[in-house]
Amino acid sequence: MGKLLLPNSSRSRINTKMFKIMRTPMSLSFLKKPNHKSLVAKMKKVEPATLVPLANKCKKVFLVGDPAQLPATVISDIAKNHGYGTSLFERLKQAGYPIKMLKTQYRMHPEIRSFPSMEFYDNSLEDGEGVKIQTERDWHRYRCFGPFSFFDIHEGKEAKPSGSGSWVNVEEVDFVLLLYQKLVSLYPTLKSGNQVAIISPYSGQVNLFKQRFEETFGVSAEKLVDICTVDGCQGREKDVAIFSCVRASKEGGIGFVDDKRRMNVGITRAKSAVLVVGSASTLRRSVQWNKLVESAEKRDCFFKASKPYPSFLSDKNLESMKKKTDEPPEATESAD
Repeated sequence: MGKLLLPNSSRSRINTKMFKIMRTPMSLSFLKKPNHKSLVAKMKKVEPATLVPLANKCKKVFLVGDPAQLPATVISDIAKNHGYGTSLFERLKQAGYPIKMLKTQYRMHPEIRSFPSMEFYDNSLEDGEGVKIQTERDWHRYRCFGPFSFFDIHEGKEAKPSGSGSWVNVEEVDFVLLLYQKLVSLYPTLKSGNQVAIISPYSGQVNLFKQRFEETFGVSAEKLVDICTVDGCQGREKDVAIFSCVRASKEGGIGFVDDKRRMNVGITRAKSAVLVVGSASTLRRSVQWNKLVESAEKRDCFFKASKPYPSFLSDKNLESMKKKTDEPPEATESAD
């Protein structure tokens, strides 16, 4: 299949009045319903999928997307290597076409926004008016349940079960389920409305979470919590997101967990709290993940979790992780 090539020398031949390209780092809620004269295309699409509606004689095209998040899913490596996964948005950007970036975010607590803004958006993101107050929650009184936390599961081990092509980490599953149980026992409102997401890059880990959740709580996970892969959760938002990184070994790489776009999606699904669970020593082998671990350490929200995990999450230990302030949070448990 041929590729649409738009080198710099070709820009003069593009109808610049037809295309408007908008980069939306976090959320999109401003576009009106398009009519027959305009086309709004969300750019998690391969080029041919976008070219088809362009044949409808529309006079104006809005390309909306975020190159710092996941692209369209392309199964064939051969197709990827030939550029099939490149969106029209990315192609025009590479050709030097002007892009309008929407910098104000209204989804997440500023403490969640700070790292992705620095690493993926040239520190250009701004918080909408009142977003900090709207995303404050009662559980922020504990440092370990603050807007951003990293739990170092240093005794965890990655594994690839026989007959499976996907990685799992049993220790992370054990810890995350205990973490979820403690959160909903302290704050029962989190049980309603699917306010919590458990996210992992690997389908094997997602399936193990679903199985163990039902065994532990006696109810299907889908009734209480979203358990999904990073690819499956793009575009969603939850009050609390728990991210299980899975990879844990003494040497070697971390696979596609190292993809900064996948990382960006995984840690920006939450409105009030993102709790990252992983092996710090393993993740430090990645430049990007090392920065995140260092950020957690600098912000005093890095926690080394040792077995037995129930002891780490005991009431006594949680009491020691309360913030050193008598001031109550500025909002109730749920802002929506």
